[in-house]
Amino acid sequence: MCGSTSRIEVHHIRKLADLKQRGRAERPAWVKLMAMRRRKTLVVCRPCHEDIHAGRAASSTRKRSLESGVLGN
Repeated sequence: MCGSTSRIEVHHIRKLADLKQRGRAERPAWVKLMAMRRRKTLVVCRPCHEDIHAGRAASSTRKRSLESGVLGN
């Protein structure tokens, strides 16, 4: 998400349907990317993985990288 190639981890969801949670105004960019690619995993660096789990993974820099389809991880 951020372009880092160190401290790589894999974010995993149980099923693709989990990406379609109701009640969210805007889905984070990482959710949109996983849904678009129809993948249950996303390779990210450790800090980005922590941000995903803490609900902080929606920064504009990361969002632009994801929407352009460019992943450095």
